[in-house]
Amino acid sequence: MTAFLIGRVGLYAPDLLLIEAGSALWRRSVVLKSADVKAIYRDLLTLPLNFHLSERLAASAFSLSIAHRHSAYDSVYCALAIEMDCEFITADRKLVAKLGRALPLVRHISTIDL
Repeated sequence: MTAFLIGRVGLYAPDLLLIEAGSALWRRSVVLKSADVKAIYRDLLTLPLNFHLSERLAASAFSLSIAHRHSAYDSVYCALAIEMDCEFITADRKLVAKLGRALPLVRHISTIDL
């Protein structure tokens, strides 16, 4: 976290993240107040993320999803990490268990020194 705060590390994500987060928050709006869900999404929009167009990543993401028999959605994140030559940090343990060996750039957030 310190490396990010002092500008040594950047945060990158496909623009798909905004849609996926919106969808996840919509599902949670059944149990959370509408104002809270909107505030969370607004906070997401203030993060200093460097967004990349999913359209540019689609072909390589599709190839990855076929090769690894995994969703195209997750493969977009993997494709971005490959293109950026960086790690893909995720909280999705199932994703790491499934793809971590074949794609060592996929790491669980618990393995990162924050």
